Amino acid sequence: MTKLEQEVDQLFDDYFRDFGNLDLDAIVDYFHLPCMFTTPFGVFVFTTAAEVDGFWRPRFDDLRSQEFGHTERSEASIKVLTDDTAIASSLATRFNKDGKQMERRGAAFTVRKADAGWKIVALIHHSPDNVVKLS
Repeated sequence: MTKLEQEVDQLFDDYFRDFGNLDLDAIVDYFHLPCMFTTPFGVFVFTTAAEVDGFWRPRFDDLRSQEFGHTERSEASIKVLTDDTAIASSLATRFNKDGKQMERRGAAFTVRKADAGWKIVALIHHSPDNVVKLS
């Protein structure tokens, strides 16, 4: 793995750690502004941290009510495009506090290296069976 691939991989290790802790403030900071989410519910473009917070807050509240425990990242794939852009894809498996699987989700991301480090520019939810292999 190249140095840039390691940097992007670390971004997602940290992101999944903070997501597992349901740390909303930390999660909001992972996103570049503006950013875009493509979900089964539509396409969302956010220009402020408050809008990103507004997207995640009800989802985090829902996960708390379901006794969410942690997320495991697997099938991670990263392709660095330039010194400051990359694409990543992975499978996220969510578990409750008892270790029972809650759901599996696939997601692809475009990321950009800014002054503050690597940030997520676009998030695309997809079937957990369609993790993109970017080698």
